[in-house]
Amino acid sequence: MRVLWALVYLLGGTVAAATAHAQQALESTGVRAGRLPEPMLTLRPEPALRVLAQDVAAVLELRTGQRVEVGDAPPPGILEAVPAGHVALAEQEGRVLLVLGAAGGRSYDATVEVDADEEASAARAVALAAEALRDTAVELSRVNDVAPAELSVQASGQARRARLVVPGAPVSDDGSAAEAGRSKGILGDIDPLLYVRVYSGASTATESVAGGIGTGIGVCVERHCLFVAGELPLFSERGDELDVRYRYPTFISGFYSRPFQFGRFTPGASIGFLTRLGHFEADMGYGDDSLDTDLGARGSLELAFEMVEGFDLMSEGGLDYTIDRDRLKTGDGVIARGDRWSPWAQMALRFRP
Repeated sequence: MRVLWALVYLLGGTVAAATAHAQQALESTGVRAGRLPEPMLTLRPEPALRVLAQDVAAVLELRTGQRVEVGDAPPPGILEAVPAGHVALAEQEGRVLLVLGAAGGRSYDATVEVDADEEASAARAVALAAEALRDTAVELSRVNDVAPAELSVQASGQARRARLVVPGAPVSDDGSAAEAGRSKGILGDIDPLLYVRVYSGASTATESVAGGIGTGIGVCVERHCLFVAGELPLFSERGDELDVRYRYPTFISGFYSRPFQFGRFTPGASIGFLTRLGHFEADMGYGDDSLDTDLGARGSLELAFEMVEGFDLMSEGGLDYTIDRDRLKTGDGVIARGDRWSPWAQMALRFRP
């Protein structure tokens, strides 16, 4: 009988020790009863990208061995508002934009080019971009709380890894950035603006259709730009001899904005100053052939349709205001050259390289 009780005590002690060991193992992995471990990342896709986000989560879990959640859609229009550890996914002109929230209100962004016909490759490319953003955020958080770097991840749909590019920093052969780049600060990403175009239209200052070629350059932040541009008329009817504004080279500087996009349609607006160069008085029948200038202001609205990538068909309308009209003597009186206000409309084909 004593032997039987000894066996019972021995078996009970063994079960208790195994239970305690299992409890310690669970605690060491961070798993608590009734609760899953904290996710490594939480993906916040737009509705159209939810299926892709689920595939991305599966790829990340397989690569890292950690849990990845797919949460609700990100705040509309403010992807940077996602909490730390959350990655907003948005579709942007055939690409996938990722924005990772970080501590201190910072955010890191990446853009991934994907092939819609290759779902597996697209999921791998986006997963690698998300992992690269997380690793970069963790690394930068260790360096004296530095400001976030400007990141751009470019990866084709067939790519086996995302290529992390940091402006101003060399990139190694394996696609990783050698060092952090510029700070985004309050400006966000700064993009160049460059275009050339051909245009044709009419105004109240011309008697028939006029047209020419133009070009412009500038810098943009979040689709808002400062620019300088030039227009060279190639054909224009003379019209009123007192109004020569659309027959000479014109230079424009100002502010240009394209804040919204609706599929392939993008509205825009601009406002700025313009000046023209020409032999105005000679063209109006006076003997003086010196070079004259004309100062004015211009406001315009446009609607662009992207036919193929980089080529836009545009309709545009605006209003020109002449600031320094010349005064001309006619007999005993004085008249001003041209109207003060001149509305106009035109069509244009624009190329954005």
